[in-house]
Amino acid sequence: MPRRRRGYPVAVLVGLDEEGAHLWDIYSESVKPGQRLASTGSEYSLSEAVVDQLRPRVKEGVKTVVVASEDRARYQSLLGHVERHHGWLVRGRGMNTVTFTYLKGRATAAGEVRALAASEEFRSILRGASEDGLDAVMGALEKRLGTSEGIDSLMLSLEEVEAGVYGEEPPELILITEGFTRRHRSRAQRLAQVAHNRAVKAVTVPVDSRHSLRLEQLGGIVGITKQTSNRE
Repeated sequence: MPRRRRGYPVAVLVGLDEEGAHLWDIYSESVKPGQRLASTGSEYSLSEAVVDQLRPRVKEGVKTVVVASEDRARYQSLLGHVERHHGWLVRGRGMNTVTFTYLKGRATAAGEVRALAASEEFRSILRGASEDGLDAVMGALEKRLGTSEGIDSLMLSLEEVEAGVYGEEPPELILITEGFTRRHRSRAQRLAQVAHNRAVKAVTVPVDSRHSLRLEQLGGIVGITKQTSNRE
């Protein structure tokens, strides 16, 4: 039997109900169940546990968190906690901002998640949130392209990105279009795996994104290194 394609990471879905939280990893071609976090009666503790699970996903490049609940107050409680205690998630500079969004519904069981993921409302929310996250990244990229110092911090070819990821000074983030991945499938897959192993954020830009054409103009792949002297 052929192995089912997982695709690239798109978002994290957090289902909240009276019993706690259930995390699901949303990929372009599949959904993978994540951790189940039981409620202890403390909203603070549950919110902290959710953030602890989000950290490694954000480090890998996920920039969209969809919170599903039948009670919007649960979403507002989690978002308020994040804004008060983990502002770096929602107020990060440029490439480090994560978008939180609400979806009314249940997402604590596989059947519920399949139903949500198949709905046009979910796909629309996901597209909007993903584009919002990319807006910040692309804004930072365009600023760098406007100065010689900024251009020096960019890797603008597959060879340059590979040298960085496989070398001693990997980039902070890689932007790669779906079209580029299809054209260089084996090299792109290996690059993504090594980037994951080295904690390099990698964001795949879908073909229907408003930013896809601009990235294709730049070659379809861009590596972005850290800048310490300038704010983005």
